Amino acid sequence: MMFSTSLALVLLLFQVPYPRNVGPRNQIPSAPGGANTDAVATFSGTFKIVDKKFLTIEVEEGQTMRMYVTGSTKFFRDGKPAKASDFHTDESVTVDASRDARLNLMAVRVEHLTKPAKAPDHPSDPDHKSDQ
Repeated sequence: MMFSTSLALVLLLFQVPYPRNVGPRNQIPSAPGGANTDAVATFSGTFKIVDKKFLTIEVEEGQTMRMYVTGSTKFFRDGKPAKASDFHTDESVTVDASRDARLNLMAVRVEHLTKPAKAPDHPSDPDHKSDQ
């Protein structure tokens, strides 16, 4: 009787689903086009400095923001992957950031923004005559 009860218990345990972790941990998922779905905020500003630990940008009204740089922080220029050293002071950037367990801001994606070309003051049509 003891054997059959133990056997029944073991067979029942084999039917209980066991949770499995599929895929690598701490991987930052990204959406099509490189946008990060983990980002909690996006900041636009002027690039100031980056080192091994921090990225500093200047945002509205001269305020600066400093956020952590990690091994998974991605840098882009002209839509192509780049290095942190490819960025220069006073360039326009946009930064997607997330928060860690201690609610620190962490740079997830840093992209150089090219300024839009200035529209000409008057059309370049040779037949265009200005009103005088």
